[in-house]
Amino acid sequence: MSANATNEADEPNSIAIILCGKSSETGTQVSRLIRPEFEVIHFVNSFEDAKADIPELIAGRGPKRPGSNNIGSGDYSRPPRAVIFGRAFDPEHVLELHRLFRGTGSMPVAWIAGDPQFVLPAEIPAGYAEKAADNVKRAFAKWEDAGDMSEEIVYY
Repeated sequence: MSANATNEADEPNSIAIILCGKSSETGTQVSRLIRPEFEVIHFVNSFEDAKADIPELIAGRGPKRPGSNNIGSGDYSRPPRAVIFGRAFDPEHVLELHRLFRGTGSMPVAWIAGDPQFVLPAEIPAGYAEKAADNVKRAFAKWEDAGDMSEEIVYY
């Protein structure tokens, strides 16, 4: 576990995920709200970091350089089962990352992203993190219900 991680490691049966978003504040809240079902092992808040970190994390290794934030457990002992993108992450970047890295892990990974047709409000409304956490849980359940083998993007 990384020395600067602020989240405690979750239950041993939690699902390891990578969370990608633009706001560290929202990322912290969502990480907390999706526990204990999910453990955010790493939070990525830029496209450049995502390109560098996602392939390493999917391969079951830690990132090549230390994270730029304190979000996530830093427990890279098991590969993530999902890469989840917040709505503020550019949809074109999501598509590029998916194209580059899907199918590169030892097991299928859920690629979950906000519907690109949804327009994010200029000001984040109250309860946004709670809604985002619920969307993460429902989208992952949808992927699992479909057989948890597809690496197509599941939109919420």
